[in-house]
Amino acid sequence: MLLDNKALRSLVTLLDDDDPDSVALVRRQILGIGTEIIPYIDELRAAANPKMAIRLDSVADELRFQDLRREFVRLAADRDPDLEHGVLLISRFGFPGIDVGVYQAWLNDTAAVLSRQIPPDAGIGDSVRTLCRHLFQVLGFAGNETRYYDADNSYFSRVIDTRRGIPVTLTVLVLLLARRLRLPVYGVGTPGHFLAGFRDAGDPLFIDCFHFGQFLTLPEVKRMLVRNGYDWRAEMGKPVNARDILARMMRNLISIYQKTGAVDRAERLSTLVEIILTGRDPGLPA
Repeated sequence: MLLDNKALRSLVTLLDDDDPDSVALVRRQILGIGTEIIPYIDELRAAANPKMAIRLDSVADELRFQDLRREFVRLAADRDPDLEHGVLLISRFGFPGIDVGVYQAWLNDTAAVLSRQIPPDAGIGDSVRTLCRHLFQVLGFAGNETRYYDADNSYFSRVIDTRRGIPVTLTVLVLLLARRLRLPVYGVGTPGHFLAGFRDAGDPLFIDCFHFGQFLTLPEVKRMLVRNGYDWRAEMGKPVNARDILARMMRNLISIYQKTGAVDRAERLSTLVEIILTGRDPGLPA
């Protein structure tokens, strides 16, 4: 049965009850309604006492995560999930109120600027160099050397806001711009230091987006990995798909939240990782 505005508002007020069983019942009813009830929660939150405010925040938070899980299930159902949609969903996990359209518009505008800078007859290598020069020299994007383990570095929206990130999020920025420019750039899941890659005249080249878009040859990538304690394997230089990129971004956040004691956030992200990799929500029957 659909509830009108008055009934929805009244239902939310029932959270202010001293009986835990009654509160639990109301909470289940609210979660069954979905995010359409959030405006009424926000309305009551403005004048709520501290105990009620905690309950309202908890329910609103659960509603938003419930909605996000559904979005991830829909994304994972695609044979080739959309990377841009995925990274913006991850940003919504950290910052539920963001307007994702702002970041999509930024990508569109930046790609439009780049398309005017790249001559129509430019080769792939020159085009990618122009992209990297604009991002890392003109716009000032860079790896966050001083606060590498700040969670903001793993949220794509915050990378655009702050122009700082870690290898995987800065690489995603390059990938999404390259896609708009129809440049065949792909993600390379090298351990410990994510890279972008492309082929120029048949030879593989790699981009270290954490270090200002520096170009690396395959032998240089191999030496970098050996220095970092990894034995080179051929699959390390292969393209990785959007599922693996999204999972890697979320696992970075899981590690950060586990180390800082934000266990609930780490557990929720683990659920989203399982959804994106398997297409199944572990909270639902198989």
